[in-house]
Amino acid sequence: MKTQYLFVYGTLRPQLAHGEAKSLIAELEIIGSATVQGKLYDFGAYPGVINEKGIVYGDLLRITNAEQLISLDAYEECTGCSPLFTRSITTAQSCEGNSIAAWIYLFCGQTKSGVFIASGDYREYFRSHKFEAGNTKPTRPLDTTESS
Repeated sequence: MKTQYLFVYGTLRPQLAHGEAKSLIAELEIIGSATVQGKLYDFGAYPGVINEKGIVYGDLLRITNAEQLISLDAYEECTGCSPLFTRSITTAQSCEGNSIAAWIYLFCGQTKSGVFIASGDYREYFRSHKFEAGNTKPTRPLDTTESS
């Protein structure tokens, strides 16, 4: 298999992954931090990126076998008549400045139902908005209903 990469920006990021998401990325190799062009939104149970001008921060992972993409597509609800996300190729910029072609899951819905995350960093946003003061657990569970 030709080397393939996946850019993750939300609940599939190694630092945020729990439950099914953590299992899905367990066999992927973590390459490191990266950015892509896009705009990031919070849709409550999950974040989503749309292909517009802006910068989104995330992590670059190496796909180690083709079956992983099938499982990830199912998790991201990429199939059917009304997919939630679509898997597309983007150009990720590694922290070393390298341009790397990578898969990304882009949100297919309307952004008006979401909250624009101006920082472009879901990890930072999640830490500052989803935790109650003094509580070390998220105010909403991370489970299989979340994406990216």
